Amino acid sequence: MRSLQISPLEFSDRPAVEALLDLVFGPDRRGKSSYRLRAGSPPCPALSFAARMDGRLVGSVQQTPVAVGEEGARALLLGPLAVEPELRGRGVGRALMRRTLDAARAAGWPHVFLIGERDYYAPLGFGPAEAVGVSVAGEPAARVHHMTLAPDSPAPRGELRPRQPDPARQR
Repeated sequence: MRSLQISPLEFSDRPAVEALLDLVFGPDRRGKSSYRLRAGSPPCPALSFAARMDGRLVGSVQQTPVAVGEEGARALLLGPLAVEPELRGRGVGRALMRRTLDAARAAGWPHVFLIGERDYYAPLGFGPAEAVGVSVAGEPAARVHHMTLAPDSPAPRGELRPRQPDPARQR
C-alpha cells in the first residue's frame, strides 16, 4: 500500500469529504438516522481526521456530541467513517478509527456510539448498545454499537438523541 498519512481534517477538505461521502453512502445519506442525530451539532474538530495517500484524501472520520436518555448524558456519535471503495480492506478505516478513538479518550469523552455493520465494528472493540440499554429511534438494535472509553464510567441508558445547544454558551 502506498504511504498512508492520518492528519486532522481541515476546513479546506470539506468538498473532498462531501464527494467521498456521496460516493460511499449515496446522495440520500442525509436522510439516515445518524444524520438526524447529528443535526444542529457540528463535528468535533479535534476528533475529525483525514486519511491521505500521495496528498489525496482517501478517507475521513468525524465524531459529533450527542445526548443519551432523559438526563442528556454526554457521549459521542462516531461517523461518518468513509474510505474510497478501492481501498477497503487495506486498513485505512481501522487507522482512522484508532486515531479518532485515541483522541476522544485523551479528551475525556466517556462513551462512543455508532450506527453500522456489526461485522466491521465488533473486532474494533464495539459491542451492542442494546446491552447497555441504549437505542436509536428507527434503527434496528443490531446496527447500534457502543464503546466505553473511560472504564470507570457506567454507560448512560436511554435513547440516543441530538445534543441540545447549551443556553449559557449562546449568550
